Amino acid sequence: MPESAATRPRGLIADRLRAVLENAGPDPARFPASARDCLDRAYEAAYAENHANARALAEAGLARSSDADLDVRLGLYSVLIALAQLAGDQRQALEYLQARIALLRRNGLAAEAAAGERLGIVLFREAGDDDLPLLEAELARLLETHSPASVTSDVQLAIAVVRSHRGEAKRAIALLEEAVAGYERAGRIDSLSGALMYLANTYLQADQPERATAAADRMLALPGNRATTASMWLLKANAAGDEGAAGLEEALTALELYAAAGVRKGAISAAVVLARLCAGMGDYEDSVLAWQAAVAQAERGEVQEELTLRLALGNQLLEAEEYELAGEVLSKLLQRLEQTKAPHPQVARALMSMGHAHRHAGRTPEALDCWRRAVAEFSRGGEFGEAARGLLAAGTLLSREDREKDALVCFEAAVAAARKAEDDDAALPQALHALGHALCEAGDPEGLTALDEAIRLAREYGAHWYEADYSDTRARGLWALEDGTGAISAALHAADLYSAADDAASAGNSELFAAHVLAEIGRADDAVPMFKLVLQEPDAGRTLRVAAYLGLASALDDLDRTVEADIARRAADAAADGTD
Repeated sequence: MPESAATRPRGLIADRLRAVLENAGPDPARFPASARDCLDRAYEAAYAENHANARALAEAGLARSSDADLDVRLGLYSVLIALAQLAGDQRQALEYLQARIALLRRNGLAAEAAAGERLGIVLFREAGDDDLPLLEAELARLLETHSPASVTSDVQLAIAVVRSHRGEAKRAIALLEEAVAGYERAGRIDSLSGALMYLANTYLQADQPERATAAADRMLALPGNRATTASMWLLKANAAGDEGAAGLEEALTALELYAAAGVRKGAISAAVVLARLCAGMGDYEDSVLAWQAAVAQAERGEVQEELTLRLALGNQLLEAEEYELAGEVLSKLLQRLEQTKAPHPQVARALMSMGHAHRHAGRTPEALDCWRRAVAEFSRGGEFGEAARGLLAAGTLLSREDREKDALVCFEAAVAAARKAEDDDAALPQALHALGHALCEAGDPEGLTALDEAIRLAREYGAHWYEADYSDTRARGLWALEDGTGAISAALHAADLYSAADDAASAGNSELFAAHVLAEIGRADDAVPMFKLVLQEPDAGRTLRVAAYLGLASALDDLDRTVEADIARRAADAAADGTD
């Protein structure tokens, strides 16, 4: 079993990920050596949803054990009862249950046997609301008759699962804590491990990550199979949140264990968590490897999410600036999507990413073609908000290519598409913002109408930062339309909105723009105090300070205050060098 992440030596992430990629998983030809091994492998096969193999392993375990291996045999019967129920074979499940009850009686566990007869197979599946009255009555009986803790704990655990599913976390946790204490007193290690696993997950669902981690650590200190052990390492990774290296180590350990046990879905989940943690730390190379591991596990397990994971891998390669490799991955993905006749939006998302790969590689016609096809696919799938964003991407690229008329056509089409997007509140203001900016730059005052609508929508949705951003664009639009006085007023209003949205840097940029406009329209005496106001901001970054000092120097020159202007220019040089 893995050591604590705090004590185990951390190997190279890339080496460990490559080992996962090269390891195909458990060898089906290698049969377990003992009944205990059979039980562990049966659990792992059940977690991997290989029910036929799990049943064969459990049957083999029974053949290799005797009543002296009581805990192991009870566990094997529990697995077989659960598998029979999953297969819908109630007769077989009852036969295994009777054999288990007989085993309990032979070993003098009369209370456990009697409870099994009363409850039947309900303890060997996930109990539901309909089972709750029976379970509650049984628990009351057991507590009244002072039954052994191990019997009581079984029922408490079953009730806790129902309570948890009903959103009654507090009650579920109390029951699980009692069950854990009971199993501990009775020395039922396998059952204790299972109860701790449930408890850890319930703590995490109740937003108690520290308790979840503590329960997981208790479980990891016990003997266990690779699948359940991996689930606790993954839980710890999720509980660590964005703490970087700690969560990364936990997720990597979970991935290694799940992959070795052949639990493909678990391995995929761990790989995705690991990939996101690596990307969050700026480690894009290892993030790409983790996505590759997720794809490989999906392929080996024939998991439906494989194509979605391939898209995520392509997007991570884009983020890692591996544009040609991203293009190769996405090209193969598009071929697979076409072969499987995937839903229109799924094809469209792959086309959008492929377009970005082409754009970064300098292939403008190919990028535009991908986005045109993506817009058509999104529209066929009824995702008009995403269609609008595809048009915005195309319009932005066309604008950078100095094809302003073509860009305007795209922005107008984006607004039209966004107006059809009833369930996507962000699409229309985004499209109106782009259209308004482009129209103003083209000298068309209709751009202000579009920007005013975008601002109004942002205000109605409570998107305060976007209201500020669109207002800043309106100020620049007014300046493009040669309304200097209006531009200054709008820029200062945008600065106030940015400040209210806790974005001091953007507020400073709006104020700087207002100062520049003042200087440009011949009001240098008003521009000087505005530039100084920007420089007084404690959070002003280096770029903003350099620009403000240079603007101040120019305004002072216009006022023939040359000595002060020289001082401002030297201050700009110092700010640029980081020595101010």
